[in-house]
Amino acid sequence: MSLQLDEGTYTVTRRTESIRLLAKEFALLHFLYENKEKAFTRSQLLDRVWPLEYPVERTVDDHIYRLRKKLKRWDEIRLDTVRGYGYRLAVHENKSALPASPSAQDPEMQEVIHGLLRKYHVFGQGNAIQTLVEQQEALGIQIAPYYQLYIRFIQGDLEWLITTKEIPFEERLYWLLIFVHPLIEPADSIQLYEQALNSAALSADQLRELRILNIVEVYVEVGQYQRAKEQLEETYRVIETDELKNFRLPVALAALYVELWGGSGEAVEAQMAVLRSGLKDAPYLREIGRFQVMEGLWLLRQGRIREAELRMDDGLDVLKMSLNAPLYLNAAYQILLFLGHHRIEGRIRSKYRQVYAEIGKSYGVPAYGQQIVDEIRNFLSPTSPSSDLPLI
Repeated sequence: MSLQLDEGTYTVTRRTESIRLLAKEFALLHFLYENKEKAFTRSQLLDRVWPLEYPVERTVDDHIYRLRKKLKRWDEIRLDTVRGYGYRLAVHENKSALPASPSAQDPEMQEVIHGLLRKYHVFGQGNAIQTLVEQQEALGIQIAPYYQLYIRFIQGDLEWLITTKEIPFEERLYWLLIFVHPLIEPADSIQLYEQALNSAALSADQLRELRILNIVEVYVEVGQYQRAKEQLEETYRVIETDELKNFRLPVALAALYVELWGGSGEAVEAQMAVLRSGLKDAPYLREIGRFQVMEGLWLLRQGRIREAELRMDDGLDVLKMSLNAPLYLNAAYQILLFLGHHRIEGRIRSKYRQVYAEIGKSYGVPAYGQQIVDEIRNFLSPTSPSSDLPLI
């Protein structure tokens, strides 16, 4: 479902029906609609909708109340209260009111669309995937359930990922596990990852990816440099045996991260040269952003703080542009870990603590992070108390 918003008349239109709003009601709806499915605190909404004014948080509540009354005739739109956090705009499709689309039932069309989605996935173009998913009705296509789940993952929709009843928890487990790493201490991540690897909860592909890629960087964060290197050797063998060509750049980045933590300067420079060559031929946003962050970590290790800060900021900006929430949050977390590992304090440490906190708030970490950690831990080890793994 889509809305047309006319800034000149403060009118919102759905199909042939229009509603006239007051100026601030319109501004609030416009912002929430542009960021639908994301939760915002009252403070964030005040900053965005009333930037030059000094209203109180009650102002947001009053405007939400009035908008709910005016929009209640449109069942597809819902202004949700996120308990203990704020508000979000949820939009869903009223399938019963839509005629069947011939192209949505055409196998050839579906194969073309899913091929396009796979390509966008490889290139790290989260915004393109999001656009396709949101425009299914207009384009007359039907997106496979995998991409419905994947788009929630890259959007960082933690509320949906942990509370939805549409998809069983075990099918969401892998994606939640990836989000857990930047929420807790690396030693606790290792514990959960190893429990997951020894369980029957994940698919064969998910187990392989967790083992050969996701866990490698966590090993080195807990000081197990040699174990990380040994795992990388197995990873390279699996990539060749299973012909996982799309894994080569992500694994090369993991190898660089390992060397940054425990390798020699020569090893770091050699791995960076490999990546520069690979990224020149394959300009993927996710990998470019991560590489720039790691270039910043290398500059940090050399004591070139100001240069490091600029490079890390460039990398974070690219990751934000790729609309890949877990990588964006994880990159900010890894910067903090690296600063702590090298005992770098002061202004730069405070800055990246704030960056990490703000990214987390934008995805609802304060509201849902602990619940995610607790439910994963209970699922993998139901006899253990959930409070053992608090958020960082």
